[in-house]
Amino acid sequence: METGNTTQEMRPPEGVLSASLSEGAPTLLIKTQDGLRRIFPWIHFINGDYENLNEIERITLHYSSHEVCMEGVRLEPLFERIAKFSVEWIKANDKRLMARCPQGSPFIEKISISEKNNIQPSSE
Repeated sequence: METGNTTQEMRPPEGVLSASLSEGAPTLLIKTQDGLRRIFPWIHFINGDYENLNEIERITLHYSSHEVCMEGVRLEPLFERIAKFSVEWIKANDKRLMARCPQGSPFIEKISISEKNNIQPSSE
């Protein structure tokens, strides 16, 4: 009994990617355009926001000590995967590479990470 060619179905999309999906990923690795690499454990994730600003979409992730803001296009499905802790890494790419992104895949052109200012050291 022949089941068909599944190799092609399992192959990751070719081209410029902005995210890797993985069920139950313990952390989120963030790669900014300027070369910064940060790891944020999902256990410290508080909540997130999605905004459709017409020409650009924005996702903001709130962690206990930082905020991660990403901007791009086709981000709503990525936001839904974030809600399931199913994103392993995200990466910002130069806007000129958008045409090389697989059709329907999210494209992130900007990621900013900021520390929250209201963190107070514990007094013991």
